[in-house]
Amino acid sequence: MQPHRIAIIEGDGIGPDLIAQVDKIANLLNSKYNSSIEISKFPYGADYYLQTGISLPTEFVEQLSKNYDVILLGPLGDPRIPDMKNAKDIILGFRHQLNLSMNIHPVKLYRSWLSSMKDTEIKKTDFLIIRENTEGCTALSENSINRGKDTELVLRSGIITRKNVEQFIRDSFHYVKKQGRERICFIDRSTLFPVSHQLWRSVIEEVSPEYPDIPVNYMQINTAINELINKPDEFDVIVTTNDCGDVLSTLSTVITGGFGLFFSIEMNPNLISLYRIMQSASSKLAGRNTANPLSAILAFRFILDELTLLTEAKVLEQAIRNNFENHWVTIDLGGIIGTEEVGDYICDFISRVA
Repeated sequence: MQPHRIAIIEGDGIGPDLIAQVDKIANLLNSKYNSSIEISKFPYGADYYLQTGISLPTEFVEQLSKNYDVILLGPLGDPRIPDMKNAKDIILGFRHQLNLSMNIHPVKLYRSWLSSMKDTEIKKTDFLIIRENTEGCTALSENSINRGKDTELVLRSGIITRKNVEQFIRDSFHYVKKQGRERICFIDRSTLFPVSHQLWRSVIEEVSPEYPDIPVNYMQINTAINELINKPDEFDVIVTTNDCGDVLSTLSTVITGGFGLFFSIEMNPNLISLYRIMQSASSKLAGRNTANPLSAILAFRFILDELTLLTEAKVLEQAIRNNFENHWVTIDLGGIIGTEEVGDYICDFISRVA
């Protein structure tokens, strides 16, 4: 079997604690299923930056897609670097050098008690948020004139190009079809930004006839927030702009159980995918066996799918469900066990599966 190569940057704070659980699971899968998962770790993070002044070497990023199948990035952030320069350099370095134009957030409610929303026990919440990732607010620039004076003026400008929008929409439709999803809801701020909305809509109307089995409806961000709070089970795939996607992804964490379960996939469909653990690095909790590792484990579950290790992905999904059913979770989810124990329970389940 060809090796499945995963490049990992553990990140800062609790990052190594979370990745340690992924290591345990990967080693067990290799032993049980001969999965040929090969993990390589790289030191880029706060410590490396403080020692060298380098956030992310350009040549490292350039070689990634040649040497690895996917990237897993742990949480970033360190109080010793208050402006978060290294974290921004790493995230934007990956995003722009690899042209990771799609940002995918899987939103799935495993058990009703995880959600802060009402009536979730009668709802099946399982949808995707696909947001544009390289333009819009990511390409935003700000300038100030007469700073500190009564006449101070701040100018803000962002970039949206038809070429990028068309590629993003086409890739989104292709991904939706590949995932077996059935419908798209496009969300933006059309009343506030009618010109950019018209660009998005015209591109969608050009591309959508190529995918006649995937209907599209349109929704304003304000309406979408209300619908997401009250009817999250009615969404299948949300395709949206960068700024709207940021709001909707954050809101969805309240629906599904908080940032301890939050990861995203930044993707260039023609090159490589970056899986990001989105919870805080929480440096004060590092090494204390209290951090929730399920964001990393859920990301790894999706990585197994991408690597077409479907048996392993299915078994890990069953193990994750088992943890939720038995309330084997960390304190942030109302449980009483630690980081290591979550990983141990999952490995125990995998070991016992026939």
